[in-house]
Amino acid sequence: MLVIFMRHAKAAEAKPGERDEDRRLVAEGIEEAVAVSRLLPKVKVVYSSPLRRAVETAEIVSHMHRVEYRVIDELAPGRDLGGLEPYFTDRALLVGHSPYVEDCVSELAGFRPALPTAGAIGLRRVERGWVVEFLVTPWLAREVLERFHHQPREGAVLGSGSQLRRDPAWG
Repeated sequence: MLVIFMRHAKAAEAKPGERDEDRRLVAEGIEEAVAVSRLLPKVKVVYSSPLRRAVETAEIVSHMHRVEYRVIDELAPGRDLGGLEPYFTDRALLVGHSPYVEDCVSELAGFRPALPTAGAIGLRRVERGWVVEFLVTPWLAREVLERFHHQPREGAVLGSGSQLRRDPAWG
């Protein structure tokens, strides 16, 4: 089973009189969420904290993966990890907040990442517990997408069997 935890994308600072819960994603945050979504393995369902910046991040991921998202109170800041277990299904993506997302990963895998906004970490359940399968940051996503133009390069494909055909551009 693969469960993906994602920190919400970059949001605007709260304006005077604005509640923290109502902060929206900024343009950079939208770009972060799109880039990271492109590199994630296919997800089957997206769950989100009820705070607006997390919901907007979940909307982007769910749109990119053509799946539904659900808002759950269990992902709100300060909740107990035990309440999340029913949502740990194969290829579920949970969008939350720092430090709660990092706390969840630490509790499950014994590894505490410092996730940037829109950072995602995939945990796979194995016999002995949970292991880190991957970590995607917005910086890595932009680098990979720019390098490969989000399209497979001509010649950089697997040939028949297990032989890799060499792309002359590899140097």
